[in-house]
Amino acid sequence: MKKNYFREAQSIHFLGIGGIGVSALAGIMHANGKIVTGNDKETSSLIDSLVQKGVLVSIGEAPLPLADVIVHSLAIPENNAQLAAARKENIPVMTYPEAVGELSREYRTISVCGTHGKSTITALISKVLLENNFDPNVIVGTKLKELGNANYRVGKSALLVLESCEYKRAFLNYHPQTIVCNNVEPDHLDYYTDEQDYVSAFQEFASLLPRDGYFFANLDSENVHEVLKTLQEKGLSAYNTFTYSMQYPSADYYLKGNDIFKKGVIIGKLDLKIPGTHNRSNALAAFAVCSTFGIAPNDILNSLNSYKGAFRRFELKGTVGKTIVIDDYGHHPTEIRATLQAAHERYPKAKICVVFQPHQYSRTKHFLDDFAASFEEASSVIIPNIYAARDTKNDMHSVRAEDLVEAIKKNKTHALFGNGMEETLTYLRTHAASFDVIITMGAGNVGSIADSLVTASHHKSL
Repeated sequence: MKKNYFREAQSIHFLGIGGIGVSALAGIMHANGKIVTGNDKETSSLIDSLVQKGVLVSIGEAPLPLADVIVHSLAIPENNAQLAAARKENIPVMTYPEAVGELSREYRTISVCGTHGKSTITALISKVLLENNFDPNVIVGTKLKELGNANYRVGKSALLVLESCEYKRAFLNYHPQTIVCNNVEPDHLDYYTDEQDYVSAFQEFASLLPRDGYFFANLDSENVHEVLKTLQEKGLSAYNTFTYSMQYPSADYYLKGNDIFKKGVIIGKLDLKIPGTHNRSNALAAFAVCSTFGIAPNDILNSLNSYKGAFRRFELKGTVGKTIVIDDYGHHPTEIRATLQAAHERYPKAKICVVFQPHQYSRTKHFLDDFAASFEEASSVIIPNIYAARDTKNDMHSVRAEDLVEAIKKNKTHALFGNGMEETLTYLRTHAASFDVIITMGAGNVGSIADSLVTASHHKSL
């Protein structure tokens, strides 16, 4: 039997400890009594929170501390000095997904996967279970008010609600008893060769379910039907497969407007505080999952309807004069459209400026035309730069922010090149009053512009 270095370790060192997933796992292990240390290239609010709890974190180049095992983010390069030192000293090394996989063996794990909506569905399920005395453990890819503005929770139950990322097939390390498959749209094409390769990862993940496991499928995503076929071929009992939809009335859980139907019978009504068609679908997924725990529909709905949103998920940051400032994590064409639909739902007829920072040169190049066509609902778009992440030199020479600006203009949407973060911020400070809403959007550091706008406005008003 393979030795479980991670769970047997008394001391664990995390490389890339500021990452949204790695920081959560580090927090959980620290709460479980392990000696936890970490390293990252720069500090962050997530690292600050861990340090306040007693985790020792070094920033930048530093000696490798004593540890029984090293856990590293997938973003850590192979030539990282501490990683190289660990291998030279024969200290066991694991990736973050491998470590989470070992943790998931010990729980009844609810894995939430999909190209979009993972964080929100994980948050909603966690909130319902928490408020109905199920005391879950949680790892989620955002900070939640319900978790004390943290991205994890340590509970006393055997339940683990786990946001499960598909990048580099990471989720294939996990051991789920329940899978929520929200959608399957091609992404991470710096790793996956094409759409079928991407879909195959979800098919393989679904096949990890035990025969008594539960699978929740969003029928509104075409490729989820392909994943369902995999389960049927495996012979997973139809009793354990549940469908949800806003398009197929035949689904086990169907949402029409705000009315929820279970097998054709109306059983409740959504009244969400967070806007957007996509969020109603996310809430339907959470409703379906939590129904299997025997929680009364009204109790589920009370939790869902009182959810106020998460960090960088259509997050209201404040105002600049009368202009509303929102920050959002969307970094895929589908997510941009969903966020703009939500914005117009919340602020009808608003003049909206989107400050979009594409995440990865490789993603920008692959989705250039899709990105360009996704801003129809915006009055103006500013592209400050492209955020480099895992990009090669060839990737970084293959496309420019200016290329996306020109492509957006061809789709008859006003667009500007912001020429970097500072100049974009300067432009917005001058022109904010021209818009009703400014949305900073992307998975990089574009949210700092929203923070700076609101902070400056606040100081000015004092």
